[in-house]
Amino acid sequence: MILEGASGATEEEIRSALRLAPYKFEFREQLNIYLKALNVNTTGVVLQNANAIFVSKAQKIKKDYEQILRQVYYADIKTVDFSYSNNVSDTINQWVNKQTKGLIPNIVQPSDINPQSESVIANALYFRGSWKRGFNPRHTRPACFHVEKGCLKVAMMELHHDLNYAFVENLRAHALELPYEGNRYSMFLLVPQEKAGLNTLLRDLPYMSLPQITPFMENTNVRLFMPKFSIDYSDSMVGALRSMRITSLFSKNASLPGMFENQNTEVNDIMHKVHMSVDEVGTVAAAVSVAVVIPLIEDGIQLQVDRPFVFFIRDNELEITLFEGKIEEPSVYVETAEPISQTAKEYRPQFASFGSPYPRIKQF
Repeated sequence: MILEGASGATEEEIRSALRLAPYKFEFREQLNIYLKALNVNTTGVVLQNANAIFVSKAQKIKKDYEQILRQVYYADIKTVDFSYSNNVSDTINQWVNKQTKGLIPNIVQPSDINPQSESVIANALYFRGSWKRGFNPRHTRPACFHVEKGCLKVAMMELHHDLNYAFVENLRAHALELPYEGNRYSMFLLVPQEKAGLNTLLRDLPYMSLPQITPFMENTNVRLFMPKFSIDYSDSMVGALRSMRITSLFSKNASLPGMFENQNTEVNDIMHKVHMSVDEVGTVAAAVSVAVVIPLIEDGIQLQVDRPFVFFIRDNELEITLFEGKIEEPSVYVETAEPISQTAKEYRPQFASFGSPYPRIKQF
């Protein structure tokens, strides 16, 4: 969106970092396909993306630029008065709440708003998927998850099925694919062989990325033990973009002649928020048919995800990675005296008993 209004060094930095085509009509087509892929609502997967630019009332946005944002990037354009931080944060949060149908109720706090701001770019992305082969909630039980300080008791799910699996010798890690309904989307796990092997895995991952790993994965009989976790992650994207060598954009040297009538402008912030939940919800019907525990065959694999691990969620059709991150502390398990019900309707309230839905996580 910013690239559309950029020129000079600012344009070159953004284009180079995002590895986009040199001509606008080409990268518009690329990004339009990508944005359409970020809005899916099926019985198995819900994926929602929303973009907006909040512009200071002191600025006047160019008509051509506004048209491009709306038509190509499906973006909302809002005029706000940044001198009233409470009002601005309310406006932004009401927008994100509406766009995600209440799934992401807010993205900024009043303290995030700089009264000197001229514009804020906002993005909200929500994902929820139902496993193709679900975990049976009756088999979820407390188990040890090895963390730096010892053993964390977590809610460990269990699944026994044929899944795509490989041991990646170059990474010293187990790779596993968990498909969602419809097979277009999958979660991929990378679990280090050593309990304290996460940092080494992250160090080596750029040399053996997911597209290089998947061709080696084979259908294998797997008995999987995996912790439940939920993610609510938000942050300013400025630091990440600076590390990608997009620097002039956030300085007085920014060249954005195509955005506003006043060319002397810079982008103050880009806020980003993600919500994702990984549990048995929505997979109960599939889980019932695999409730019987079958002994492992001789060539089967037993994979215990009982240590910090890496995950990806990928659009297999377009080969786009939607999320990537590392889980260091899954949801803590808390004992409950209430029996777990057998209906999907009754499962949902039980999940609160597994502890805070917001574990400490880091994305990379």
